[in-house]
Amino acid sequence: MVIAGALLGLAPNFAHAQAPDPIDSLKRAIRTAENDTTKLSAMIALSERVYAENPDTNKTICRSAIALADRSLARKDIGPKERSTLLMYKASAINNLAASHYMFGDLDSALLCFREARSIHAANRYTPGIADALNNEGLVLGILGRYAEQRDMLFRAKEVYVNAGDMGSAAKALNNIATYYKDQGRPDTALLYWDSCLYIYEGLQDLKGIADSRLNIGQALGEQGEAANALEQYLISERLYEQLNDDRGLAFCLGNIANILDAQGLSEEALVYAHRSLDIKIAIGDSIAQAAERMNIGTILEDQGEHDLALAEYAKSLAVFARSGSLSNEAAVHGRIGSALKNKGDLDSALVHYRMSRAISETIGNPADISNALYDLGHYFEQTNQLDSALANYRACLAIDERVKDRQGQSFALFSIARIKLLQHKPAEAEQWARRSLELAQELGFPRNIMRATEVLHQALEQQGKWREALGMLKLHRQMADSVEGKEAAKNTLRLQLRYGFRQTQVADSLRHAVELAHVETERQAASAEAEQMAFRNKALASGTLLLLIGGGVIFQLDRRRRRAKYQRDAAQLELKALRAQMNPHFIFNALASINDYVLENERDLASDYLTKFARLMRLVLENSRKPLVPLVKDMEALQLYMELECLRSNGSFEHVIDMATDIDAIQVMVPPLAIQPFVENAIRHGLAKKDGNGHLGVTIRNRVDHLLVTVEDDGVGRGRSTTSAADNKTSLGTHITQARLDLLTMSSRRQATIRYTDLPQGTRVEVELPWVLQG
Repeated sequence: MVIAGALLGLAPNFAHAQAPDPIDSLKRAIRTAENDTTKLSAMIALSERVYAENPDTNKTICRSAIALADRSLARKDIGPKERSTLLMYKASAINNLAASHYMFGDLDSALLCFREARSIHAANRYTPGIADALNNEGLVLGILGRYAEQRDMLFRAKEVYVNAGDMGSAAKALNNIATYYKDQGRPDTALLYWDSCLYIYEGLQDLKGIADSRLNIGQALGEQGEAANALEQYLISERLYEQLNDDRGLAFCLGNIANILDAQGLSEEALVYAHRSLDIKIAIGDSIAQAAERMNIGTILEDQGEHDLALAEYAKSLAVFARSGSLSNEAAVHGRIGSALKNKGDLDSALVHYRMSRAISETIGNPADISNALYDLGHYFEQTNQLDSALANYRACLAIDERVKDRQGQSFALFSIARIKLLQHKPAEAEQWARRSLELAQELGFPRNIMRATEVLHQALEQQGKWREALGMLKLHRQMADSVEGKEAAKNTLRLQLRYGFRQTQVADSLRHAVELAHVETERQAASAEAEQMAFRNKALASGTLLLLIGGGVIFQLDRRRRRAKYQRDAAQLELKALRAQMNPHFIFNALASINDYVLENERDLASDYLTKFARLMRLVLENSRKPLVPLVKDMEALQLYMELECLRSNGSFEHVIDMATDIDAIQVMVPPLAIQPFVENAIRHGLAKKDGNGHLGVTIRNRVDHLLVTVEDDGVGRGRSTTSAADNKTSLGTHITQARLDLLTMSSRRQATIRYTDLPQGTRVEVELPWVLQG
């Protein structure tokens, strides 16, 4: 399944590739095959070997395989088992034929082939083939801009895998869904799905899946400007690929590290990693991958001002892409050549390559490629002072980005239009375009886009004499510029990460979280103070208004505002208390003490494992505590880590499990962060810790008609036999805060959130009902 393999794999272009069979051996196997099924098997294997570099040859092989399968199926003497095998091979050949159509940009033919392959697999009741075909159809539909259909295909594929109990393939389907959301300009949602992939692979102890997942998470973080966090993920992936002797995955990972280092201005270090990646790709004989890496090396050289060296690398890439028929890559490298020539001063030649990039992109019909080509042309015309042409290209770019809902692209195109309006001496129009760009950039949280938008907006406001607003934009621009470009300390951090690896960064990460915690508390206090001021202003307004207006409606409205202010104040105070309860000093002290014991006893692996989980839990707690509601999957990940740490600290004195119903979409369902954790902590400290022998702790999550039912059950000593201590009072405080938080949730959602306790013959059961809240 060629395209399915590339799409489903978590490391793009390199995931889960089969070991290459020598082409001569496969041809010999085809010639000497004693029966049709053996011959078809060899033909499919040969197809999967040559499709990437010789799409035309692959088409010939696939059509021959389809014809052979049809002839064999027409025989009357074949049995059910042989018929099933022949159908599977025919569907595989059709799927691989679709791959060549896809590579040549014939998307309609590719889509028809994938659908035919799915139909055959459905008739043959071959579940993996059905899901693969659904994913492949989703890939093509996305390129065609048919996003609603694409999303439907991807989620249907996931359901097929889940229903079949194939969690490994379900994780691959989640990866495709994550990619879909990333392309739709929803990086936060994409990260949730990639986190889910990682969670599944960690449960399966699939090192390859873990490495691929962290690689994808790193890519998403890098695109959001979180260079240090992205590099942390890449370094873990790098070690795992080396451990697995996975050269393809390692090469791709090294290339990603090179890209992120180059983006941070560390071009010398970036070149080292890029050349390491290229050396591996040369060793494994993957010419397409080599060409892609040479294009990246050219970009790094271009950033260093080495235009001629960059052009030499681009020329090598272009030759391979043109020969293989990889049109999307060919269009991209023409754009890179155009930029290098423009920077070198050869404007006429640059324009030729920019136009070639656009022409090839339009031939493929991929909106993202067309948008990139239009932007390159717009920038060229802007730099050559052809402002009307530049504006036309930027507007066309914006229209595509709006159609495909690429919000980051929209932000980019909007401030580019605003910049042209400034150059045309139209500051009022420039202000309108720049404000739209800034709003999108702030929604997405991309500092670089905010920096660019505020720069244009500052100039537009200044030219209109709006000095106060202009000063505010200038301050914001400088803040963003400091965070994006003035990061010499960040560069040093990246160098240290490269030098000392992930273990040392965990400690630094914990320290950063301590600072972050203080920042969170400051924000909570500020929110509380603001709510107090709002209440005071409302009371003053009420007093003044009563002197002027008579009517119950006015009084009712003011009282409603007062109650809303009180709600906001209570919410701010409770969230701060909840954060403090979650960051239980007793728990943190015990965790650090356990790590210290492992270090003193020279248990380095245990110490590293414990520290990794502890740092990850702290990060989740801090991230989740900033939001009133978080996806259920994130909350359960934090709860799982907490239980694992407590179990490790108690030398495995209890078993623990989280059992979630399969009909619950844990990414879409939203819950208050760590609302269940205090009840789990109660079960451990009050019940299981005081029990003789090992215990059991279970958390079950079930879907009810109008609510989510979460049950925490232990077989400890029970509430009746549990004694009270200072530590117990601290734990109980957490449950009281949780009750108050649920009361606020009931008020805001207008649906009841309740807690019920049941004393069991052995242990305690707590049932928490949470109202259904869905993301978005």
